[in-house]
Amino acid sequence: MSTPSVPDSVNIHNLNGTYIMNKQLSDPFDAILTLQEVGWIVRQAAKFSSVSIKVEQADREDGINFVNITQTSSGGIRSTEERTMDWTWREKKDNIFGLVKGRSRFCKVDEIEDEYLTSELDKKSLEADGNEVVNSITESVDLAGDQWNATQVWGFEVIDGVRRHVRRILFTRGSEVHKLKTVYDWKEE
Repeated sequence: MSTPSVPDSVNIHNLNGTYIMNKQLSDPFDAILTLQEVGWIVRQAAKFSSVSIKVEQADREDGINFVNITQTSSGGIRSTEERTMDWTWREKKDNIFGLVKGRSRFCKVDEIEDEYLTSELDKKSLEADGNEVVNSITESVDLAGDQWNATQVWGFEVIDGVRRHVRRILFTRGSEVHKLKTVYDWKEE
């Protein structure tokens, strides 16, 4: 069975749907989880579990876009990621990463400084989205020593002829720098 493309009706302002992480096309992320001080058992579960995300996105009454993502793994780990697209810092106690702060926004692709984060975005999808991407930053707050920072760009790439949702990540902690992407296949419902 072939992998379905993310429909053209799904875009940066309407990510609603369910996606399955494609671990064969995604970069390994164990080193990053280690730097985030995630325990070995959770890292192993993440490595060997299938992961799905359910994205619900809408404008709030005040007109600000809100993204709610429920991530579920076959290993039983479940987490919720909430993104308010107003570029305001918010703290959250995460059951995996501890106390973190983050902010998110829509921005023009040329506002992203690191070329890796935007290097393979699908031109047709970018054009349909007004050359906008989702840009988010998440940082640790209370770790001993250096804190970590994960800058993400969300968009779409065509990989093996299939349009897929992709998050490219620039991760730093102290002198450590990692660049990786996570690739999500569309799940038809």
